[in-house]
Amino acid sequence: MATVLVVDDEAAIRQAVRAMLERRGYDVTEAATAEEGIAALRSSAPAEAALVDLRLPDKDGMAVLEEARKLGGRTEVVVISGHGTIQAAVGAVRAGAFDFLEKPLDRERLLITVRNAVRAALRQANGQEAGLIATSEAMKTLLSAAARFAASSAPILINGETGTGKEVLARWVHAKSPRSAGPFVALNCAAMPESLAESELFGHVKGAYTDAQSSRKGKFQVAGGGTLFLDEIGDLPLGVQAKLLRVLEEGAVTPVGADSQVEIDARVLAASHRDLKDLVARGVFREDLYFRIAGIKLDVPPLRERREEIEPLAQHFLAEVFARQGWPAAEMARPFADALSRYQWPGNVRQLRWAVERAALLSGPAAPGLEHLPEEVVASSGRVGSGTLQSTRLESERRAIAQALERMHGNVARTAKALGLSRSRLYEKLDEFGMKPGQFRKNTDER
Repeated sequence: MATVLVVDDEAAIRQAVRAMLERRGYDVTEAATAEEGIAALRSSAPAEAALVDLRLPDKDGMAVLEEARKLGGRTEVVVISGHGTIQAAVGAVRAGAFDFLEKPLDRERLLITVRNAVRAALRQANGQEAGLIATSEAMKTLLSAAARFAASSAPILINGETGTGKEVLARWVHAKSPRSAGPFVALNCAAMPESLAESELFGHVKGAYTDAQSSRKGKFQVAGGGTLFLDEIGDLPLGVQAKLLRVLEEGAVTPVGADSQVEIDARVLAASHRDLKDLVARGVFREDLYFRIAGIKLDVPPLRERREEIEPLAQHFLAEVFARQGWPAAEMARPFADALSRYQWPGNVRQLRWAVERAALLSGPAAPGLEHLPEEVVASSGRVGSGTLQSTRLESERRAIAQALERMHGNVARTAKALGLSRSRLYEKLDEFGMKPGQFRKNTDER
């Protein structure tokens, strides 16, 4: 059962909100001041969502929001604003709040917003750390193994197709390791000439070559006390591979042009979308280096093999875009989500992110529809030309509601009347399509 924290200095508002939420099955905790709210956030079992009034007697509600962000976003914050604080509420959304509600609180909008905030928090709790989604058995197994290996200082080799999230996993391992307070330094080894690769990895001294106007630390030194991530390690030139092996064995680098070694303390995580064993057989990757870096291997499955994660990943990317743009949070409409789930995603998570971000920017601040997706995604879902009557009807409904809301500038009562629906039925449809009346207001920044 999800918990909602209500932070408001007016007891009557806290009690009214508590009654509404408890009828929907939520546990509710209350706080009358910002300090009480912050203490609740710091508890061992923080709420999934918090409703926070911007005007509090000790500090403003932004202090509670800032604390929630510091604690890693375990709690999604919805700010409550009176007429005089709407501008501040919009600023709070841009600073990381999930959404804002205007007083007097509308019951239906409050319930929908809280439900969406709780869902977002639960997605975060279910493996969405460092941008990872782990709802499939394959990813849960992968993260379980990665968590065990994170405590070690041994190198790890991460394999997976392009775009599967190898660097995201590497960052996750770093964050779980004893080196998490140190730097995470990433270097893409693809297409680097040998001279540049040596300088990037090991550094150089002044005058080592014509353009070396000053000494420069290499990535191994920069990553001292932390983690060095070598992406596409299979593309390193053979000469640099030999020097890399020596560094891993000796724990020291010799900068280009230097006469002495420099001790280093960086854990190495490497990644490749290619089969390094095959590269060893072809003589383009050193066998001894392979054995040195591949003692621990993690294989990231392609997105098509963990299809149940497509929708939560897409919702996560959509939320990121809307937050960056300062738009109220939106939830994907069912036809949009279904189209994403049916596509094969040869470019994996990277391609999915691009498609969702593009759709969001084309549609925003309204929730994106099928018309905002790339043609190949919609075509492969069977919704162009051969779409079902059900999907066609749903998309037509979504368009009609969106157009009516635009005409009525987000006024729910007038929109319901224009469409011949009751307000409660219209709210159900808005919920189904992931739409919010506030997205259709003429001047969102002033409301």
